[in-house]
Amino acid sequence: MAPRGESAAADAETVCGEGELALGRGDGGAAEASFRRALSLAPAPEVAARAHVGLGRVHLASGDVDDARAEFQHAHDAVPDGSAPLFWLGCAMAHQGELAAADSYFTRSLACPAPHLRALVQRGYVRAKLGWWGQARADLRAAGQGGVLDAEGWWVAAVLGVGRPVGGADDGATPGSGVRLVGGLLRKAGLAALGGRADWVRAAELFGAAWELDGADGGFPALANGCFPALYGATLAVGGRRDLAVELLDTAARRDPADHRVTHALAITLLNSPAPEAPLPQTPAPWEQAIAAWGALLHDDSFWERVRHAAGRRYGVEAGADLVPELRTGLRDAVTRRLPEEGTGGGRIAPDLLLQREADAARLLAEAGGFPADRGEPSQREAPGHGRLHGGPLRIAALGRVREFGTFAAATESGRHPLVQPFSELGFAHLQLNAGQPADALAALTELRCRDCRARGRAAGAGGVGDGVGCTGGTGESGGGLGEEGSGSGSGSATASAPPPTPEPVCAPNCPRFDELNPGYAGLPDRRQRLVRDARELALHARVTLGRDELTAPRPDFDAAAACWRRALVHSRRLERYRHTQADIVALSLAAAKDAYRAGRLSLAVATLETTRTVIGANERHRLDGQLARVLADRGIGEANREEPALDESAADLRRSVALSPRQRRAQLSLGIVLRVLALRRWGSGSLSGARATLEEATERLTAALTHFPDDPEITEERNRAQSELNFVRGQFDESGR
Repeated sequence: MAPRGESAAADAETVCGEGELALGRGDGGAAEASFRRALSLAPAPEVAARAHVGLGRVHLASGDVDDARAEFQHAHDAVPDGSAPLFWLGCAMAHQGELAAADSYFTRSLACPAPHLRALVQRGYVRAKLGWWGQARADLRAAGQGGVLDAEGWWVAAVLGVGRPVGGADDGATPGSGVRLVGGLLRKAGLAALGGRADWVRAAELFGAAWELDGADGGFPALANGCFPALYGATLAVGGRRDLAVELLDTAARRDPADHRVTHALAITLLNSPAPEAPLPQTPAPWEQAIAAWGALLHDDSFWERVRHAAGRRYGVEAGADLVPELRTGLRDAVTRRLPEEGTGGGRIAPDLLLQREADAARLLAEAGGFPADRGEPSQREAPGHGRLHGGPLRIAALGRVREFGTFAAATESGRHPLVQPFSELGFAHLQLNAGQPADALAALTELRCRDCRARGRAAGAGGVGDGVGCTGGTGESGGGLGEEGSGSGSGSATASAPPPTPEPVCAPNCPRFDELNPGYAGLPDRRQRLVRDARELALHARVTLGRDELTAPRPDFDAAAACWRRALVHSRRLERYRHTQADIVALSLAAAKDAYRAGRLSLAVATLETTRTVIGANERHRLDGQLARVLADRGIGEANREEPALDESAADLRRSVALSPRQRRAQLSLGIVLRVLALRRWGSGSLSGARATLEEATERLTAALTHFPDDPEITEERNRAQSELNFVRGQFDESGR
């Protein structure tokens, strides 16, 4: 466990992240509450400065510039070398019209060890207002070359006569005039090349020229917003330059992950791309990248809205939103058919299961409202295309948004749409459990490590972490499971000869790929320990469920069910959930026995309850005993009422029923009657001693029953009959000498 100070600092950083997410949503009240809570945790100076900056931005957005300046000053006092407080002090000064002071703060921000790049743009604006035209042009030109100049900044630059450097000199061309005009003509020519007998190669050359001209300053082309990247990428792919298309579309998707047009083009290109003959280490295969892109589209409402509108224009009929679930299923099936067969893709997880996990996680993220795709400052967030990001864990990792998503997921953990576990390697076990396949869920939990950690584990002799982790066999023996020790005999204690604990099948501490594989945990300070505990809890749930399935199968395997539950109880001790697990097992057993009872399968109900009774401790056994006693009584009475009853079996059931629950009047009375009839049958067969012994038992049991039900007329009458018959038999016994 981390020291308390480190935990508080990590908590403060997490709360700050929640405040910034709320600020991005425009929820100033929630943002302010989060930032103030972060400050109450006595954070480190860097985190305190971050919280003060957040509070200042809340005040600035509400027009309270004085309070904003005070908060920014507190942030600067906390980290004098930080560029963000100085940048926001400059913004506050500019809001109040103190342009010279704002220029000074922006300049100081740029002089910090880690300069705030947007300060260059804001200083250019301030210098333009001050009339310092040359300096303003220099700032905006440098911002354009650094890739931080947005559309508004280019417009200001155009007004000042700052062109994009082509051939090393300013030619006066600005967005909207020279370069933009030439780029537009090239794109029109490219579209013309696609008409009639399409010349894909020529179209790709024209689009490429427009792309390079628009990005002549070395940054990403401003025209990347919109459908042009998708069109250019598709043209490259069809023209045979699929690798370049993937690179271009991937870059465009990273820049604007919320634009489903780019994601769709990337998904189609990847799905039709062959696997490289010599892939680079840690580089995902094209089919894995395709799964990430398709998973994002399956639950992106804007994508499906475009599909419906396109279908309406094409076929002249309205495609209602009620068709989307069916269309989504059809698209998912079509993508699955194009994926490699299991065992041929080279991955640890089957491609179809990987797509299921990605789609399921994307669905949960969509239900939570999506993940904010915005990065950077508010002026960038207003740009077209910025919105909510959709997809699963592969998509989050591909976009390089793991840490931000971890903070976002941690904030949703206690809400209606928890995202931590589904956006991790545990998502596969979740899928199998939801599909009613607990054995497969256990198998999925046996290996949660990255490729490098698996290789190191095998080299160190730690392979086979989860061999035989399921308990589907009849003996109940299995190898080490996640978080288990010993053989699972039910005692939970280790002996001197017991094998050492099995290593946890998770990545080693400080593994660089842990967050990439488990983005849902990336925002938690104890992420690895939390993953291990959550995996253990899932394994426990799977074992309990598997035991129930063994009981309720068409041909129940009671030994296997008992073995599963014994291992689950051993497993639960490490999680400090022993009593809770016992209660769950009893509840499942009672439900299964009830179903068997209603179906008239009394022997199955008895076997179910007896099996559970062998693994449950005394503190929960009373819940089973009452139900088992009632079922035994019903089975014993039912047997006695048959035309040719097996009275010995009937009496045995009733004896056990009375032993388990002495206050069952019906069982007590029925046992006395059955014993009397059994004695009569033995008398008729010539066994006086057998008849006497049976009547003696009947008399004793009915007498004992009267202690629980004193003065009961039926039990009293039955005891008197048994006593009278016993007296008669004893008399006959004395006369015969037998």
